[in-house]
Amino acid sequence: MTKLLSPLVLALATVSLAGCELYFGDSGGGDDRWTYCAADGYYICDGDDCEWAGARCPSDPNYTCSDNADCAAGCYCSSEGICEEAGFCGQDTDCPDGYHCEVDRASCVPDTCSSSAECEQGEYCADNGSCQPSCTCTNDAEAQAAGFGYCDESRNTCEPPAEGGSCAAEVTCNSNPPQCAPGEVPLVLDGCYTGACSAIEACDIAPACEALQHEADCLADTVSCGAVYTGINCTNGNGTACQAGDTGCTCESFRFDECRTRPQ
Repeated sequence: MTKLLSPLVLALATVSLAGCELYFGDSGGGDDRWTYCAADGYYICDGDDCEWAGARCPSDPNYTCSDNADCAAGCYCSSEGICEEAGFCGQDTDCPDGYHCEVDRASCVPDTCSSSAECEQGEYCADNGSCQPSCTCTNDAEAQAAGFGYCDESRNTCEPPAEGGSCAAEVTCNSNPPQCAPGEVPLVLDGCYTGACSAIEACDIAPACEALQHEADCLADTVSCGAVYTGINCTNGNGTACQAGDTGCTCESFRFDECRTRPQ
């Protein structure tokens, strides 16, 4: 879209708003790049050739947005609802790591994601669907020391606290877990049991074997977990009751006691 300009429109100055730096200067002809605001939005010009670039102008004091289309070319709508600069592009390789090219706007925008597994190591998938930097870790304590919720050891990546608690965060409080139903594990938030349980299949990250409270859940993982049992009415060869540490005992029955991680 080409627009004829009046001399008044050309009298503009350099501004920087909301982290999205935009140039306002004399067109000067040739291939000089400059911008201006009109009643229908924001324009980017190359010499005297101007094209519509977005619905909002940086004359808005907050320059707020609800999606990328609200921002000028070269910018994207951040999770805070502010237009941020990321650069112009013609293809994905023109953008920095973690960004891709929105070709119709010639603008670099953050990569989208539906889970942290789609992000690079050291990044997690934020609620707005973009990969955000966190930190690398080897255990929950390292992640929590850096201000995050837990460590996804499969990616060595710090993750924020899961809403309502995590199935795999380290427990640092001196408290007992709630009794969960089969197929569930207790949730942990800020190092303490929340008192709530989560279905294992809905967990943010696979729980440790030690968090599995029921025999069937423990036996379901034949690679990582091993079930530990307690003998009932056990006797030795003399027919007397077995004591702790006795061997060669015969028991009437066994009761599931706990689930443990198998030595690797």
